[in-house]
Amino acid sequence: MELKVGYVCDRGLNPKRPVNQDRFLSVPERGLFAVFDGVGGQRAGEVASQTAAETIEEALAHTSAGSSVELVSRAIQFANRDIFEMAESDEAYKTMATTVALVHIDGSRATIAHVGDSRVYRLEDGRFHRETIDHTDFNDALKSGGIGRDQLSALGRSNVINRALGVDREVEVDVKQINLRDGARFLLCSDGIYRHLSDEEIARVLAENKDPQLAADELKRLVHERGADDNLTAVIVQAGRARVSPVLALETATAEPRKKKSLRGSAAAAGAASSIRDRRIQVEFGQPRVQRDSTGKELSALFEGTGYSEKGRDGVSASRVLIYLLIALVLLSGGFYAGLRASEWRNARASESGPAGEAHELLLGRRAFERGDYQAAVIEFESLAKRDPQSATASYWLGRTRLEQRDYAGAAKEFEATISREPRMFDAYIQAAAAYQLLGEKAKAAEMLARHADERRKAEQR
Repeated sequence: MELKVGYVCDRGLNPKRPVNQDRFLSVPERGLFAVFDGVGGQRAGEVASQTAAETIEEALAHTSAGSSVELVSRAIQFANRDIFEMAESDEAYKTMATTVALVHIDGSRATIAHVGDSRVYRLEDGRFHRETIDHTDFNDALKSGGIGRDQLSALGRSNVINRALGVDREVEVDVKQINLRDGARFLLCSDGIYRHLSDEEIARVLAENKDPQLAADELKRLVHERGADDNLTAVIVQAGRARVSPVLALETATAEPRKKKSLRGSAAAAGAASSIRDRRIQVEFGQPRVQRDSTGKELSALFEGTGYSEKGRDGVSASRVLIYLLIALVLLSGGFYAGLRASEWRNARASESGPAGEAHELLLGRRAFERGDYQAAVIEFESLAKRDPQSATASYWLGRTRLEQRDYAGAAKEFEATISREPRMFDAYIQAAAAYQLLGEKAKAAEMLARHADERRKAEQR
């Protein structure tokens, strides 16, 4: 069966993540595809994901004895061992680990394996399946019977991963094999994709774009439009003839209850797993802690009842925690993602006034921004601002560009202008908070988040 592939591997737009720690494998001649999301400080996460990719590719290239399930499981165990031993031997790599989501296609059979929260989806005959269950504390508690299905809506879902390659000398791999039909399409992706897009949106992109590369490019475009606050990687594999058809049904793998078992294999695994938590936003089911800004003012009212907290080993400041929490809340709520309101406002302006030059300048500026040519982007957005000095779109994208250029004061100024012109561009508050945080003005950052929460509340009450 012919395999056609499209892929994207991008560091995203977050200035705090200058290194892309994601990696992927695409070896169509051997039917091997995988995505890796590295975890760890400095360059450790990048090393972990790269090591996993190289080890798995080499293991499957030089081993043929056994079924596909056995070969894949063995290759992932080899990768886990290599990462663990490297971390044990070098202090710089002590906390590194990586997720993996893998598909191995052999004739009419596909082997699917994963560790962590990178995912595998399958679109076939109009039905969109999520083939993997994220390895999180929440899902493990559900499997063990600790949380009933009637509690799902009340408790929400935790995205704290508790399994990854390199955490312990051995790792439990979830692996299964399915029959493969002509026309099936797989998506392997890191959480940098699905944290910004719902399953419905992902399914629509896969269904509407016949060319896998066009589908991958569209996923990147949407994620960038919504902020791309993490590295993002997607590999789309088309098996056989591509078909364009509507999505008829969404089917999500669920964590079925099972007999209780330990959620941690050993004390060493528990310690290493805590390092994984440090890069994840956790959902705590207890009462929210009181947070104060740099002036000592209590900030708990801003997030009372959300239940969000971030635990870090380095004693992250209260206001910094608050910023990350509310940013995560905005992203997870499915609300106004980064750039989404800017796009809607742009369309409204275009429909009202319709000057061709304005649309052209915005398009050129966005293209320059997305390819990382920020100087060219500034020229286009400034031209747009001169054409319409009250354009919220122009000031918003100038702010985004200044932020990428690390001109944090300039970025904050532009986002303030955006908000004054269009208070409903909700992402401008979040971006302004990030700019003030990077300037060290924590009280101002908290103020922007408070204003964001207030405007969101007003909008929901209308």
